[in-house]
Amino acid sequence: MAEWNERERSLLNETESLRRRVTELERCEEDRRRAEETIREHETVFLDLFNATEEAAFLMDQEGIILFANRNAARLYGLPMERLSGTSVYDHIPHDRIVSSKEKVKTVLETRKPVRFEGRLEEKVFENSLYPVIDGGAEVRRVAVYIRDITNRKRAEEALTESEERYRTAIEHSNDAVAIIQGEKNQYVNKRFMEIFGYDNPKDLIGKPIFIIVHPDDLEKVVAINQRRQRGEPVPPRYEFQGITRDGKTIYVEVSAANTFYRGTPVYLVYFRDITERKGAEEALQNERNRFRTLSENAPFGIMMFDERGVFEYINPKFKELFGYRLNEIPNGLEWFRKAFPDPKRRKEAISTWISYLRNTRPGEKVPQTLPVTCKDGSQKIIHFIPVRLVTGEHIVTLEDITQRIQAQEALMRSHEELGQLNRAKSKAMHHISHELKTPLAVVQGNIRVLKRKVEGLSIAANLQNTLEALERNLARLFDISTETDEIFRVSRELEAGALLDDLDRFWQRIEGLPDIPPTVQPHLDAVKAWLSQHLSGSVESFQSIDLFPFALEVLEMVKRLSGHRNIRYQSEGKPGLFIHMDPQILQNVVEGLLRNAVENTPDGGTIRLRVEQKRDRVLLHIIDTGIGITEEDQAYIFGGLFHTNETELYSSKKPYDFGAGGKGLDLLRMKVYGQRFGFDLSLTSKRCVYIPTDQDQCPGVISRCPHVENPEECAASGGTTFTVSFPVKTSSHPDQTQKERSRKTP
Repeated sequence: MAEWNERERSLLNETESLRRRVTELERCEEDRRRAEETIREHETVFLDLFNATEEAAFLMDQEGIILFANRNAARLYGLPMERLSGTSVYDHIPHDRIVSSKEKVKTVLETRKPVRFEGRLEEKVFENSLYPVIDGGAEVRRVAVYIRDITNRKRAEEALTESEERYRTAIEHSNDAVAIIQGEKNQYVNKRFMEIFGYDNPKDLIGKPIFIIVHPDDLEKVVAINQRRQRGEPVPPRYEFQGITRDGKTIYVEVSAANTFYRGTPVYLVYFRDITERKGAEEALQNERNRFRTLSENAPFGIMMFDERGVFEYINPKFKELFGYRLNEIPNGLEWFRKAFPDPKRRKEAISTWISYLRNTRPGEKVPQTLPVTCKDGSQKIIHFIPVRLVTGEHIVTLEDITQRIQAQEALMRSHEELGQLNRAKSKAMHHISHELKTPLAVVQGNIRVLKRKVEGLSIAANLQNTLEALERNLARLFDISTETDEIFRVSRELEAGALLDDLDRFWQRIEGLPDIPPTVQPHLDAVKAWLSQHLSGSVESFQSIDLFPFALEVLEMVKRLSGHRNIRYQSEGKPGLFIHMDPQILQNVVEGLLRNAVENTPDGGTIRLRVEQKRDRVLLHIIDTGIGITEEDQAYIFGGLFHTNETELYSSKKPYDFGAGGKGLDLLRMKVYGQRFGFDLSLTSKRCVYIPTDQDQCPGVISRCPHVENPEECAASGGTTFTVSFPVKTSSHPDQTQKERSRKTP
């Protein structure tokens, strides 16, 4: 019984123990249930937080296996969350970035510090943040990854950077200096700013007061404007001041400023422009205006200025003196035309001329006009107008009273006409005298010859011989004078014929534009020109292609024969193949005339040199002598005709090619006329012998007799003359044939 009771007690105790354990288990289950509910609540909150973030987030182990991911991560990789978990993160990134990604994960595991980096997936940019998850043992077993899409931000940053770079480039390459000023200090200056003010390094300006570039004379003004701007008070949008460069040079600066922000701080964006040159130009312009006013106020001619609308702005004192009007009496062009041209017909013509000028001219172009103008007192003056249009649209007109000049010209023209009539009468008289002299001279010459035959053998013949010879010499001289007179008349007639032909050409140019010219006019004009042409030497129809150097040598040989009685040395220099186009007879007259002139002005023992050369598109013939030369005064008249360099009282009749034979200048005049007609140029350079500087001084004619020099070299150094004939180049493809033709036709 006792045993049964013991077992009952034991069973009751065990039952009680079981009941306590059940109670404890029920309590534990309740705690577990509560804990699970808490965990579920925490998980819900965590999931809500995990999915609420904008980033794609997931947890991965050390090998890169995704343990848990949010919805954004699932969307990023294009998989459901349940399928994404358990996959390797390296399966979802481009192959070429796997190694780099593993290295970044390794860095997080080893350093236990977060790592951030950017990456691209397709066209998007992501910011990746890797955080170590450390367990209780301070070991990193997992890595939390957050991926943020920063594509829009990067684009905005790039756009901002591009915009900043664009504005920075524009400012850096601006023609104006640019500065960003905060308060009174520079925060930024561009390259042009440093150039204008002479600085090499922006560090010398950044952080420094802006006033270091202001000249002391304008410092107070600039400081006051800057202070008013900082207080928000009105300031000029643009003003000027004197600046000073680093080396102390004063410049003029125009400045304008605007409020803006720089790095989040309100600043002033200020533009500086170097206007030193403009200020100089303005000053120069003002000086020019003052000078113009000074000149115009004292000008000996009238000046008026008016604007593009015809309103008169200025007339000078001479204008008032010329016409008697004051500025208020002629306020505009219409009033001026009405008073200056009271006759309606003349006024209409003047206005028409002015309108034509306005339509057909540009600024700066001058079209002078001469018109009769009526003055305030009713008198008339002939006025020479020179209008000039300025680029501003204004007009300046100078007005010169040429009444007396026109009257003098008219008187001169009348005198010239009377002189021409007298000259023509003189030419006719000379021709008549020359013609009339020939018959009595021939009779006298015949009678002298008869007389010489009759007295021949008589006792008185010896006494009469000297007398008869003197008569014959003077008779020959009279014949020479008659011949020279004929030559002068012939050359004069040739010159007059040439001048008339030129007048006829100008006459035809003026009338050929007229309508309804009768068809008979041209033939009559051609007939007159043909009749005048018969008085001219040479013609274009006789032109040939001539090799100049061989031709000139032939003429030189002829001159050597004709001057054989003289002791002259001749030299030549040149080469064949330099062709010109010329009438052979004209060319021979030119070469022979220049050589004869050289011989007659070179003393015995001297040298004459003939040289032919080509320079560019011209063939040049030089006749160089070591003669007495020509004074500077005489050189101006040497081609004028009927001119010789010896004084008349020293001139004596000699044979051609004698020293000092001189001549009447007809050869040089004829050459000048030939040159004008046939297109070649004739010029000279000369040095008068230093020992006979004037025309009254005489050369002995033989170097050995000169008391000033001892040899030909010293004589050559003392003076000499070079005549140069310049011909256009003529290329001949058949020089041999041309030379044969020239030889046949050359006398």
